[in-house]
Amino acid sequence: MSELGLIVVWPNYLHCAEDVIGELKDDFEIISSYDIKWNKNILYQNFYRFYGDRLSTKSIKEKASRGSEFKLIVFKDSNPKYAFRTTARGIEKVNVNFFDLKKIFRRKFNTRFGIHGSNHENETGRDLSLLLGTNTEDFKKQNYEKWSGKAHRVKRDITGSRGWDSLEQFFYFINSVEPYLVLRNFSGLDKKLEEIDDIDFLVNNRNKFALFSNAVKMSKGTERANYAILVDKQKLHIDLRYIGDNYFDQFWQQDCMNNKVLHDKGFYIMDEENQYFSLLYHALIHKKIMPEKYKKYFKLSNEELRNKLYKFMHKKGYLMVEPNDITLNFNKENGGDIKFSRPRRLRKKKGFNGFIKKTLYKLNNIIHFRRGPD
Repeated sequence: MSELGLIVVWPNYLHCAEDVIGELKDDFEIISSYDIKWNKNILYQNFYRFYGDRLSTKSIKEKASRGSEFKLIVFKDSNPKYAFRTTARGIEKVNVNFFDLKKIFRRKFNTRFGIHGSNHENETGRDLSLLLGTNTEDFKKQNYEKWSGKAHRVKRDITGSRGWDSLEQFFYFINSVEPYLVLRNFSGLDKKLEEIDDIDFLVNNRNKFALFSNAVKMSKGTERANYAILVDKQKLHIDLRYIGDNYFDQFWQQDCMNNKVLHDKGFYIMDEENQYFSLLYHALIHKKIMPEKYKKYFKLSNEELRNKLYKFMHKKGYLMVEPNDITLNFNKENGGDIKFSRPRRLRKKKGFNGFIKKTLYKLNNIIHFRRGPD
């Protein structure tokens, strides 16, 4: 089965583009090419969002010190071959035809950062969504004719750079770009935007999801989860919980992500079992008192619900964990007398003694931060 791959020739290496196209023609079928121009005023932001990371100045200068126009070439591999390779993200299973091609170009043109290439078709889909705003499936439908040899001229920034036209557009985009699932209350996402309080997400990597989504952090503290995105020129609040933040057991979080399902309305949610028990955990552990809406949903006594949750967690080997976000409640009556971290214990202290201890703790952290590791 054939796969789509792509090569991006960044501005400083545009003089190599014809050589790239010539070599691609030898082993692959070129589907389409684009001359894309970004806004110089948000060049760094475009690069950060494309890679999902804050790149070094050296990397960006090697890519684009001479301008903001670059070439995108999309091609078809009729005989993909997969193997494990070490990449910048660790060990990955990649299409070696794509991976080795990128290495050949970088070696030939003596650049580490000037040429970008996808490692497999999933990454191709991510890059197409970011650069052109279309996923792989729709791109194939739109490009069924033989390549004419001419490049399409496109003036656009990374998708979502000025916000999102609608929630549908946002989910269409993020589905191809970064793993996530909506934690709960997804039945209300078809309401008017002003009627949606917020959306709770579970993501693999919070920083990447925030960059790809063009989300702005709304609260202080590295472990706070409050962000906002712009949808139809309105601010929509989102909470970004991530695997390993102890919102609930890390292995449970990973199982939820591995077993996610696509909702009829076009976004990912948990499978039925994980949806039920994660909501039960949220109601019993994260809430001081179970809200009425959850009581009506579960229709059992607190003791019955606790036993049901404990039985499920014991069977799966999941643990009660203190959330890294110390502003999030942990109900000891339902979750047990686990040992809390020092910041959470200090947060509960009141009065003058509490103020002194919190101040000394903050000063101690500042001193250690400035000194750094020995």
